[in-house]
Amino acid sequence: MYIRQTSGKYHSAIAGAIMIAVFLLLGTVAAAAQALQRRINRPLANPSLVDAFYRQRQGHLFWLDSTAAADDTPQQELVRIIKEEAPLQGLDALKYLSMLPAVTGDPEPGERLVYDRRFTDAALAYFGDLCAGDPRSRTRVGSDEISGKYEEIDRRHIISLLNGINNSMLLRATVAELEPSQPLYRALKEELQKQLELGDREKIASLMISLNNYRWFFHFGFKHFVVVNIAAAELNYFEQDSVKLNMRIVAGKPSTMTPRFVTYCDQVILYPYWNVPRSIAVNEILPFCKKSLVVLDILRMQVISSKGVVVDPKQLDWKKFTAKNFPYRFRQSTGCDNALGVIKFNLSSPYSVYLHDTNLKSDFEAAKRYFSHGCIRIQKPLELANELLDEKLDEQFLTASIRGQQPIPKRIAKPVPVFVLYMTADATVAGAVRYFQDVYDLL
Repeated sequence: MYIRQTSGKYHSAIAGAIMIAVFLLLGTVAAAAQALQRRINRPLANPSLVDAFYRQRQGHLFWLDSTAAADDTPQQELVRIIKEEAPLQGLDALKYLSMLPAVTGDPEPGERLVYDRRFTDAALAYFGDLCAGDPRSRTRVGSDEISGKYEEIDRRHIISLLNGINNSMLLRATVAELEPSQPLYRALKEELQKQLELGDREKIASLMISLNNYRWFFHFGFKHFVVVNIAAAELNYFEQDSVKLNMRIVAGKPSTMTPRFVTYCDQVILYPYWNVPRSIAVNEILPFCKKSLVVLDILRMQVISSKGVVVDPKQLDWKKFTAKNFPYRFRQSTGCDNALGVIKFNLSSPYSVYLHDTNLKSDFEAAKRYFSHGCIRIQKPLELANELLDEKLDEQFLTASIRGQQPIPKRIAKPVPVFVLYMTADATVAGAVRYFQDVYDLL
């Protein structure tokens, strides 16, 4: 009796355990099913781009219409490339893998369209980033006056590329062709492979940003363009895809950072005035003027009214002015001691920032060159101006540094793209990769 009772209790316990296991299993299955359904129903990352792709195909499926062998389909090759190649290209493989269908094998009949569209979504995102760089790498670019003009061209380009692929071999060839062949890019990519093996996360992150930025500015196909790397405190002038001119720059202090932006240079000004930014005017010059106007003579500053008229500073009651109510601006006269030097490069942007010569040439000898209020002082202004302008400038006229010379504007026939970026890893023309301090603490 005792044995039967014990046996009955034992079987009851087993039955209870089985029921619990079944409930847990059912719960796990239900949770998995819900997760699968959420993945199936989640929105596409690039819905308008995907729609445009299928409109071009008149609604026909793409991946499931392939006649490739079952063990060598384009979708299988895409998954392999994303997993194996994307990390070596400085791209986040998970970004594209998360866009794929929940099941990458044969879909159920009712899921064929969703399956096909999800593969297209991932492929277009990958192609777009491989061609023009992952936009997330340039999120700290405050103003971009160039990319928007090329968005539709880029869209049509990657749609056309994908639509022309009908087998794995062509997919591999297309991926290879999308990457730049430029030596600086190749040097950065080789360095990334090395750092991935070593596992240095900080260097890997820096290299990923640089590779994506290089893809970005190369994909436009500009004949001439300027790239300012704030972190390196250097400027490169590119002709086609080669560096023709390299120089040092002085960038903004960490407290007055040079902004990151993309724009055009449309004008070179010889013997420019320096229109002092208001922050400098009211915080640095005004306090001195309230004590003595000698500072204006030393700096060769003029006081300018809101109507652009030069005002006699001795006729003003300086004691009543504050940073809030000061109604004038300061302008430094032209000449060798002008803060902008004798050459200024106008940039169209929402910032009062430009490239310019300087009267403080010794600053270029410093290892860390972050001394300005935000503008970009360049080491070789005459050489750069001669590259951007159709005419060659009179060097003797400029080196004479004539005081009081009126500004002379020189229009650039075709405005030159300028990329002011922040890359803590970059390559030299010789192929050496260098790393730079994150002086602005942006990464």
